[in-house]
Amino acid sequence: METFVTIERALQIVRKTPIQSTTETISLDQGHNRILSKDLQSKVDDPAFDNSAMDGWAVRSEDTTRVEIGVTTAGEASSEIGEGEAIRIMTGASIPKGADAIVMVEDGINGKAHTNFIRKRGENLRQGETTLTSGQVMTPAAISLAATMGHNTIPVRSRPKVVVISTGDELISPGSELKEGQIYESNSYGLCALLEKIGCKPIRHEVVEDTMDGLRNALNSIDCDVIITSGGVSMGDHDYVRKLMEEEGTIHFWKVAMRPGGPPLFGTWNGIPLFGLPGNPVSSHLVFSLLVAPWISPEIQLAKEVKVRMKNQVKGAPSKVCLRRIQISTVGDELVATTHTHQGSGNIHSMVAHNGVTYLPPDTGADVGDTIQALWFQ
Repeated sequence: METFVTIERALQIVRKTPIQSTTETISLDQGHNRILSKDLQSKVDDPAFDNSAMDGWAVRSEDTTRVEIGVTTAGEASSEIGEGEAIRIMTGASIPKGADAIVMVEDGINGKAHTNFIRKRGENLRQGETTLTSGQVMTPAAISLAATMGHNTIPVRSRPKVVVISTGDELISPGSELKEGQIYESNSYGLCALLEKIGCKPIRHEVVEDTMDGLRNALNSIDCDVIITSGGVSMGDHDYVRKLMEEEGTIHFWKVAMRPGGPPLFGTWNGIPLFGLPGNPVSSHLVFSLLVAPWISPEIQLAKEVKVRMKNQVKGAPSKVCLRRIQISTVGDELVATTHTHQGSGNIHSMVAHNGVTYLPPDTGADVGDTIQALWFQ
């Protein structure tokens, strides 16, 4: 087991334990945010035929005077023109035989002829061409492209089944009446939402009591691809996730040089990868964004690396990368960052009031006006 590793080293370690995935074929209607498991070739040329990019007239470019002899609309078979003839044409309609240019409707039938207003067959795609490759995240544009290529189903990676378990005797479900010493459990809800965002199938487990037996029984009852726990990974007497993993599981690393989010662990339980996240909600979210998400779904970015100019002073962290919550906005041609709430790792409001975090190197702060590296949540 390695302890107190850098963020980069933690990523190296987790990537040595890949998640096993299979391929499934799904309807294109269900494809949003899924990840292709195989290359896709186009079944057709796109466009499938020469067609007009404008409403107007299809003409011969060498003619200077023309007479309209008909109309063609999208979906109709192409017609034909001869010398001095023009056919009224709608956007997307097939170019008549003999025509090599389009006159825009606003210019009149004898207006300027534009040869570049014709979309040529296959200028976007050729039949058999590979345009969507394995690993492609199926964005709305990629889904539209797959349809254009003639695919109504696509092969995608199966969604990893991830069980999320929060631990702690003080935790109760939202909606229940709080008693003294209790708090509402929130991490599992946020983590499941993050898992949905990166293309997983999250399963929220009921809160597990703070005992070795309770945790062991819960872990042994799980059938999934990945286990994520929340809480119980620090150095306290009741940090049973760490204790149980030390005694009966396998730990690959414990503690990461980041603040907040310092005490996570990663290992396996009965052969299932297990990521133990801190119980403080900000720490839990940031460890997920920086370590869990890039491991499970490296193709989907939760945060974009940017440079920002600070409008507030922020403190760094001794020996750790410091992730202060910041609000990133565009001012002129640069990105600037401000802070709006206190920075406690238990203050999940700070993740709502801000849209990014600083990425300050260990032992480094930032003064007003400094330009620093930051992560901008997408």
